[in-house]
Amino acid sequence: MADFSAESILEYEEIVRKLFASEDEGFEFYNKYAFDKGFSVRKSYVEWDDAKTEIILRKFVCSWQGFREEKYMAKETKKRRPRNISRVGCEAKLVIARDQETGWWFVKDFIDGHNHVLATRDLVCFLRSHRRISDEQKVDIVEMEISGIRKHHIMDILEMQYGGYDNVGCMSRDLYNFCYRYK
Repeated sequence: MADFSAESILEYEEIVRKLFASEDEGFEFYNKYAFDKGFSVRKSYVEWDDAKTEIILRKFVCSWQGFREEKYMAKETKKRRPRNISRVGCEAKLVIARDQETGWWFVKDFIDGHNHVLATRDLVCFLRSHRRISDEQKVDIVEMEISGIRKHHIMDILEMQYGGYDNVGCMSRDLYNFCYRYK
């Protein structure tokens, strides 16, 4: 049987009592919690009301939740090298539901157990749900690209501005993708 500390029980009780004004607020909370703990989050299962107009339940999971489907594992005619396994059946999740009367979202289920190694503090910023190009950075990137500065130099400039690669908040691939979508 698992041995729980008083601190972890208090943390659990605090999370279970949380209320959110919106589904997005619930995601932002869980994503921040994941950042502090060292894992990445993705949106999973969703339930709609009877009229199919509003979401009434949303499940946020650790990005390592589930397993890769067998059909993607057994293809023998693949031309590309298979991607690394990124799903290991992690059970960590936060399920929130909307109260029909008040409109507030409440925590319906919360599991914090992970079956994989969590990222260290200095690497967590590179996990997918924590990478963002801020609006300020987007403006700077567009201006630099219009000026003719190449993308890899733009990333170097951002690194110098923010004091290191891990402080930029995004990776080179994110910058390239943003520039491609912007065009």
